[in-house]
Amino acid sequence: MKFILLLLLSSTMALAHVKEVRTKADKMATASFTQQRFHLWPFPLLSIGHNMQSFQNYSFSPYWHDGLDIRSVPNQIIYAAAGGKIVNIENYVKGDDHYWEIAIQDNEGFVWKYHHVDKNSIPSEIKDAYKSGHKISDGAIIGNVVKWEISSYGEVYHHLHLLVVGKDGQYINPFLMMQPLSDTVSPVINKIGLAKNHRPIEGQAVKGQHALYMEASDLTLHHKFLLPPHKISYRLDKGEEQLVWEFIHLPSGKNDTDYIDDFYMEGTCGNYSCRKFLFNLNFTVKDPRALMKLTPGPHEVEVSIEDVVGNKTSKNFSWTVL
Repeated sequence: MKFILLLLLSSTMALAHVKEVRTKADKMATASFTQQRFHLWPFPLLSIGHNMQSFQNYSFSPYWHDGLDIRSVPNQIIYAAAGGKIVNIENYVKGDDHYWEIAIQDNEGFVWKYHHVDKNSIPSEIKDAYKSGHKISDGAIIGNVVKWEISSYGEVYHHLHLLVVGKDGQYINPFLMMQPLSDTVSPVINKIGLAKNHRPIEGQAVKGQHALYMEASDLTLHHKFLLPPHKISYRLDKGEEQLVWEFIHLPSGKNDTDYIDDFYMEGTCGNYSCRKFLFNLNFTVKDPRALMKLTPGPHEVEVSIEDVVGNKTSKNFSWTVL
């Protein structure tokens, strides 16, 4: 009986949260991101539930979140952040009404993908515009947020999953397309430490080649929904600043799994009940699991993280190479 209950629970969670699926709309974007835009948000948000760099793992196969989970009240009306041509209306997870997409190509060529739209709320004007090719205006009502049955951290998780697609199907950070939020809370660095074999180790002394890791998180208009920071960099032994990554876009534009297991170290979790982010500070696209080859003796690193509006936190860590 216990096995059956666990199986049912697992099936329910899988039904309510699946990996985002690319649709035909991804191939229609023509614009390249160069600078911040200032579009209005689709509705007055409660908080951000996930950002594009959130680590997701609901079924032992981790992936990047790709977009923003914009949390809402039940049955929230969705307004088009940017008007343009409707290029897709689709049930992208066939047979599951949680997963309807409305995609709009704006006048610059970016494609805005609105996921988790209640199919019964899509106005006839929107359906007609899709068929005719006529453009809709900024702020047009495109539907309502679908009811979400699953709770996370004690709160029902009604939300719009918003993605913005640029040229060659590359997902752009939606934060950078919207008016900046009033966020004064700085991200937090919980711990910096040593790592070997892509997993943290205890202590402040190490032999041979090794890596560094950081446990850190951010919050946006909430006190529980932990998020990865927007930008990570460090200075080794008071040297020049080295950028680990800034999430203007994901490390790969090809899919939502490339580099996820390299950027995050073992021990990271991201689901409805666990959020813990262990970052590989040695990550680069050219050498995703690079190791430090330092001279024996003492060393120090200053790690800095920022959120998308510029709130910044720094922390130092010292260790000895034996």
